[in-house]
Amino acid sequence: MPSRRFRLRLVLIFFALVLLVVVALVFRLTPTHEGEWGALQGRIPTITSSAEGQYHITGIRDFRYHPDASVAESRYFDEQIDLAGLQRIWLGISHFAPMGLAHTFLSFEFSDQRFLVASVEARLNASQSYSPLKGLLRRYHKMIVLGTEADIIGLRSHIRQERVLLYPLQLTPEEQRYVLRGILNDAQAIEQQPAFYNTLLDNCLTNLVKHDPDFRHWWGLTDYRLVLPGFFDGLAWQRGWISNQLTLVEARQRAEIDPAHTQPADSAFSVKIRSGWKVVGDAGSP
Repeated sequence: MPSRRFRLRLVLIFFALVLLVVVALVFRLTPTHEGEWGALQGRIPTITSSAEGQYHITGIRDFRYHPDASVAESRYFDEQIDLAGLQRIWLGISHFAPMGLAHTFLSFEFSDQRFLVASVEARLNASQSYSPLKGLLRRYHKMIVLGTEADIIGLRSHIRQERVLLYPLQLTPEEQRYVLRGILNDAQAIEQQPAFYNTLLDNCLTNLVKHDPDFRHWWGLTDYRLVLPGFFDGLAWQRGWISNQLTLVEARQRAEIDPAHTQPADSAFSVKIRSGWKVVGDAGSP
């Protein structure tokens, strides 16, 4: 009769072989733009550079929703943006569950009072639901949704009733243009070459912070504030991207969007969701 140690070795060898087979199958998968995608992610934006610092974007999303989160009105439009008109970048954190589970995005504010939201997402087909585990196994493709604040923020804050925080980032004009250029180049790259989403290393947050020149991918495995995006504002505050003239608690209070004060259909939606930052004489205000 085989010894206990021998049986244990057989079990370990079996599981190692199973793991190797799973890894081999996962890495045989190839990304594609073909598929029956969900209603919110059916269209990849197209971006072209028309001149130095100027971009033409086709497929900016501006949907409206029924109370049950189904699409009430689907609309895409085209827009020309100029890096020279970029005025400020805002960090959005939308808490969809407790314990730091959240979605992050950036909103780019321009001098003509336009806003463009960039949201890196796992692109789901019509039959899929999101699972962090499946996100490690190349089950989801990656896309960058470019859209309006009324759509992308309003869907989360008003329709899904998530707790949404919106922070003005303290970046130099050169840093702001660097980030926007990087996001648009990423969107161009995805359009030209499909890619997979990864829960840990290639997700909504790592795709934003990688535009920090000091970012290293091992951060995503060693800092819980990158693994759990709901805590990322603490890291941003620590690094000075969020004004540290305020305490983190004060900054969170200013950043929280109150859905009772506005509706996505309101033409002043973008102004009203920032009402917490309109404090005269505060060095932390935009």
